[in-house]
Amino acid sequence: MKGFGRTYRAIVEPDDPKGFVAILPAVPGLVAHGESEEEATHLLCDLLRNHLIRLESSGQVLPEDNIDIVWDEEDEEAGAKLVSIEV
Repeated sequence: MKGFGRTYRAIVEPDDPKGFVAILPAVPGLVAHGESEEEATHLLCDLLRNHLIRLESSGQVLPEDNIDIVWDEEDEEAGAKLVSIEV
């Protein structure tokens, strides 16, 4: 599996009525759903890796993780977590 040596921040939060959603702010529209936090994060990592492979193969610039993420106690109280995705 190809590695890019990059780390991106993702937000993982409960998704009603069940499961979890993982969002990658550095790549708008890149979202994964899973029955657990781990599954959603793993699926997001796979989606990100495939996205980066497509960008690289077409000669496009890979996204940087330089998005400001506003985080506060309400996010944590709602069950959201900020995690790192390494590809």
